[in-house]
Amino acid sequence: MTFLEAVNRLLRINTIIRGDDDAITTFSDTQHSADISLAQIAIQDELTEIISEKLIPYEHTTDTIALVSGQRSYALNTNFIRFFGTPSFLDTTDNTLIFEHKGGEQALMILDTYYKTVTGSPMYFYWDNTTTKKVGFYNVPSASFDSRSLSYDYEKSVMVTSSTDTMPFHNNEENYAFVSMAAQRFKFMNEKKELGELMHNSTYGNAKSRLYALLRWKN
Repeated sequence: MTFLEAVNRLLRINTIIRGDDDAITTFSDTQHSADISLAQIAIQDELTEIISEKLIPYEHTTDTIALVSGQRSYALNTNFIRFFGTPSFLDTTDNTLIFEHKGGEQALMILDTYYKTVTGSPMYFYWDNTTTKKVGFYNVPSASFDSRSLSYDYEKSVMVTSSTDTMPFHNNEENYAFVSMAAQRFKFMNEKKELGELMHNSTYGNAKSRLYALLRWKN
């Protein structure tokens, strides 16, 4: 199911559109422009809600970074949300794991005042608080680690923005349950109801229970 198809289904559930001829073909259609924009927001907000609960199977992926001699900080993939499982990097050369330093950068500042410049074998990583998602390594990689590859498992962004983007679910059962949830969020937003009460809505709760049951890979 595409983002556009999800919006159409949501609008049908809320009887904004009815016949086959009423289905929107682009997000720039003028006939229901306000409802289309609100439907997009409802779907994106609902995705954010369940992404925060780490249930979408599309999220798990792997990427690598290449160490550079003397370089302390490295950017993670732009679609990085959070690490999958225990945060770590796999040194594919030595087949060893590099784990997070306990206490992070604040602990390193006390442990070693030269932590930003001392070079050697990277033993730990820590979160580097900058304007983008980055990690730093301690020790800073020495020349013998130049170009060495480190892989990491993480949960990626599965947000939809374009009409042709695929909804991050495996089958229509999951798609339909999700859109039923988003349709209730749309209704609350459209009627200017308090969104905090959405969790107490029985239709929303039933759809959420169905989706969460479908997303689990075992009984």
